[in-house]
Amino acid sequence: MSAPALFALRRRARTAAVVSMWIVAGALPLVGFLSLLLRSQLDPHFENYRAHFVVFGIVGGFAFILGYGAGEAANRRADARVFLLSLAFMTTGGFLGLHALGTPGVLFSHEHAGFQVAVPVGLLLSSAFAAASAFIDLNQRLGLLLMRHRNGLHAAVLLAIGAWFAWTIASLPPLAQPEAEAARGSFLAVLAIVGTVVYAASAARYWDLFRRSRQLLPVAVVGCFVLLAEALIGVAATGERKWHASWWEWHGLIVTAFLIIGVAARREWHEERFRELYLDSTRERRQEISVLFADLVGYTAFADRTTPGQAAEVLNAYWGLAAPLITLEFGGEVEKFIGDGVVATFNSRGGQPDHALRAARAALELQERFAALALEHPDWPSMRIGINSGEVVLREIGGYGHVAYPLVGDTVNTGARLESLAPAGGVLIGAETYDQLPAGAMVEAKSGLRVKGKADAVHAYVLLALPA
Repeated sequence: MSAPALFALRRRARTAAVVSMWIVAGALPLVGFLSLLLRSQLDPHFENYRAHFVVFGIVGGFAFILGYGAGEAANRRADARVFLLSLAFMTTGGFLGLHALGTPGVLFSHEHAGFQVAVPVGLLLSSAFAAASAFIDLNQRLGLLLMRHRNGLHAAVLLAIGAWFAWTIASLPPLAQPEAEAARGSFLAVLAIVGTVVYAASAARYWDLFRRSRQLLPVAVVGCFVLLAEALIGVAATGERKWHASWWEWHGLIVTAFLIIGVAARREWHEERFRELYLDSTRERRQEISVLFADLVGYTAFADRTTPGQAAEVLNAYWGLAAPLITLEFGGEVEKFIGDGVVATFNSRGGQPDHALRAARAALELQERFAALALEHPDWPSMRIGINSGEVVLREIGGYGHVAYPLVGDTVNTGARLESLAPAGGVLIGAETYDQLPAGAMVEAKSGLRVKGKADAVHAYVLLALPA
């Protein structure tokens, strides 16, 4: 099949999926409305505790996992919109799971009020994250702040779910007595009104994103938010019809909401499923960073006189030490391995004002550990490291099938040149990096270095030690 024909087929499939989702989103509320008007004829009673437990336990778990997957994508690209959306999914999934756990006769012998109202509470909390994701593009600084505290926000969601479970089991006020999910409860009515308004505003914002991108995932989010808003209304309006079709319907709305997102995400390119939701600042932004280049001195000659297996063993030993040290101990990002070299960055996702110091400490620690490794293997090549700091541009490059987010700018180019001039077993840092180090850093000045591609000489320093 030709490329134009394949593109047209894919476009028709996307259109069909969007139309199908909107038909489902519109049909379910209509069914519920008719069932309310004609309860005796169209609102049959179906009571099955195990089905309720299994189905909605699975859906709650699916929503939570979907949220976790979106969160991983957000962490990888430092995207606040997808991160907040992931929190919304995780919150809904977690509280829906609590609702399923509280099904009477399965794990508990009687009803608990906290489990009965867990769904509207979870939907209301989720709506706050949904709204934040919809409007976060208006404040880039807030987005960066949220990403710096992403672990704390994740912990807060898990803590809220755990606290609600404990509060419910302890039967503490106001969850001391079993209660139905009836419309006459002012608490549920308020939840429904507030949550519906928030979801509607969020859906409108994502609809604007869809109009600009014409992609499936943004409109799927719109459909998801509309369905969750309808589910909130259903909780308040049909709670007294427990185990009737209209009561099951709002459960079905939640199921459909996450099926829509799951299907839409599944249709996206697997390595960047949530790319269509990324903020413009994720796709392109300026960032102050420190970049670390390292490679093995004389590795080509070493590989020529040894076997391919031995050459690969050396790389595995060096990079097996470097990768966890850079990422786990000093908070850097290993951007890529290039032959016998590695490129790492610090502060590429923000939140590391001490990025120059982190890079410098990581480099000295790397050289110390590589020196210990060389004592065991004296014939192995030594390492040289170059570090530079400054502003770069992070820009999305590529399209469906492969996307990269390289850091581009003179800072990166100069860092690579400094590495080539660094002494074997040493660390050469640029003047910008040196200026950001604390007083007491021991260096050896290297003035007037000629760097390929630069007309002016470069001032650099061999880094010897840092203050404790």
